[in-house]
Amino acid sequence: MITSRQHRLLRFLLQHREYVTLFNLAEQLGVSTKTIQRDLNIITAYLADLNVQIDKKVGAGVLLVAESTADLLQLELQLSDDNEDSDGVLGHARRIKIASWLLSETPKETSINKLSERHHISNASIVNDLKVIEDWITPLGLELIRSQSGTRIQGDENSVRQAMAALINGLINHQDPGLVNHSRLDPGSYKALVHYFGEGEVGFVQALLQDMEEDLAYPLGEPYYINIFTHILIMMHRRIKGNLLGNPCYEARQHPKDSAFRVAGKMVDKIEQHIDLSLPENEVWFIYQYIISSGILVSENQNNSVLHTELCSYQARDISLQLVTRFSQLINIDLAADKQLLDGMEVHIRPLINRLHYQIIIRNPLLDEIKNELADVYHLTRIAVNDVFTTDISAAVSDDEVGYLAVHFQAAIERQITHKRVLLVCSTGVGTSHLLKSRIVRAFPDWEIVATVPSSHLQSVNQKLAPDLIISTVHVAEIDTPVVYVTAFLNDADLQRITEKLITEKLHLASDVYNVTQS
Repeated sequence: MITSRQHRLLRFLLQHREYVTLFNLAEQLGVSTKTIQRDLNIITAYLADLNVQIDKKVGAGVLLVAESTADLLQLELQLSDDNEDSDGVLGHARRIKIASWLLSETPKETSINKLSERHHISNASIVNDLKVIEDWITPLGLELIRSQSGTRIQGDENSVRQAMAALINGLINHQDPGLVNHSRLDPGSYKALVHYFGEGEVGFVQALLQDMEEDLAYPLGEPYYINIFTHILIMMHRRIKGNLLGNPCYEARQHPKDSAFRVAGKMVDKIEQHIDLSLPENEVWFIYQYIISSGILVSENQNNSVLHTELCSYQARDISLQLVTRFSQLINIDLAADKQLLDGMEVHIRPLINRLHYQIIIRNPLLDEIKNELADVYHLTRIAVNDVFTTDISAAVSDDEVGYLAVHFQAAIERQITHKRVLLVCSTGVGTSHLLKSRIVRAFPDWEIVATVPSSHLQSVNQKLAPDLIISTVHVAEIDTPVVYVTAFLNDADLQRITEKLITEKLHLASDVYNVTQS
């Protein structure tokens, strides 16, 4: 199955019978060109059995080609079968619709004949769809039960809720344009949740979470906010249909003394009044788990005392230090003195530990971009996670979680280049050397230009001033200090080379070294 974005990309190419550049495709879908390249590779595999190929022409872009018009028509019919509903609210593929219904209604059964009639396809196609759904739900701890009386999904209530959340969150288009931001939800999330649960229920949970954040005295980060929003809606939906959580054995049946548990109890009271149904204490624990497993939205002027009393722990601090130390070893850059990195990691790690403990899954809507744009940092972050956590725990740290940690490390690496002592080598005249200096200072305002010298003076001045980096417009003799060659006008390509020298080369080397040792 291709993603909804890849589906839109393929339909766009099918409708445009001329070459389209990667830049135009990226602009159309609101992603990077690297993401478009990755999507095109996946689409190429998707098209393998359809006699349709993607033709790439340098300077022109890409174009869908086929041996006959009939092949393109067949592709269009297949895409139309999975096309968006006529109301345009959410792009449901047929299998997603079936999985959504089975999860929502379980333990209620349905028949293959009813599914066939509902979706206007053959019984054989429904059987194939059910096989795909079964492959998807099995790792989530659920079973697809087929019997003479009908077909249904079987599993504990918590697993059903997790699967419903994964399905809904996976289909949300966070970049979906909308006229209004309806609260903290982005327009794509708002439209998806209203589509599933109705505007009234979404409005109720919106007010519920606003009160929750006021009681907690700190706001949740956006992905965590959407996650708890979705799970509360699912909880209400399932309770109205008569489905309750089981009775798990909590470590201690005593009520936690922290404020989050009191807030969760207050939220359950409001939900009971709203749906006019009682909820067992397990549902208080359910909401409590999601509160303490959610990351917070930290502002620049956040009170540090709040961070360290409410949101951090010795265990989180220890793991953060271990991760930073291991990552520093991998890239051969010491990040241990970066207080901003350690504080940010600690605030992220504490709820991460809770998410792993309670098996709560969080989705990272930027994961594709992170894997493409920060490929080396992402790869090295995964290595650090595997080395710091035990084998069982590291396997449970999802790609989405690694993506969030990678962003922390990338920001720390970029902070490393904000303060550099630079020696300029320029032999084309005073005017050009002044131009080069002014453009470097404009591009890197925190850098110190220690001197501007001709190449003949480089050795002696380098030994005396010991700069971090040499930027030169002319070839210089081999030297221990890193050298970057640029033009006197310091164009975008020159800035790219400077960044690569300071960051990218080290990351590529570290990533390649690890791959070699593993092969």
